[in-house]
Amino acid sequence: MKINSKSSFETKSLGRNFSKILKKQDIVLLEGELGGGKTTFVKGVARGLGYKGKVLSPSYTLVRRYKVSKLTINHIDLYRLDKKSLGSIDMQEYLYNKNTISIVEWGQKLESYLDKYLIVKFSFLEMEKRELSFSQKGYNKNRLKGFVK
Repeated sequence: MKINSKSSFETKSLGRNFSKILKKQDIVLLEGELGGGKTTFVKGVARGLGYKGKVLSPSYTLVRRYKVSKLTINHIDLYRLDKKSLGSIDMQEYLYNKNTISIVEWGQKLESYLDKYLIVKFSFLEMEKRELSFSQKGYNKNRLKGFVK
């Protein structure tokens, strides 16, 4: 499924709507160039899940955690890690905790380690315009069906 966004406001709105199909233990991989809208999308997802605080990029901290009721949103950024570094980090705590949803920027670095995940790819169209492509691996074919822009 592909959806175009004309602005950061629309990208956040898509994130809010996407959050409605998320469940505990979901892993969402985000792919796209720097400045492609990944963190903006996560801001929308976090709002949609009920987080009221500020959502910041985890580029320098690797992980930011946002608590919402009995749920933790793990916002992970793998941009600065290569395959060797990735293998030395125990991602189990973040990815497989039963009360978490993990959203991973530069998630293509994790694909070979995971059996199932949702994926959102961001492509530049113009200055503010992006194309977001939604897909999945390891889930029921209807998993994305509930997502309506």
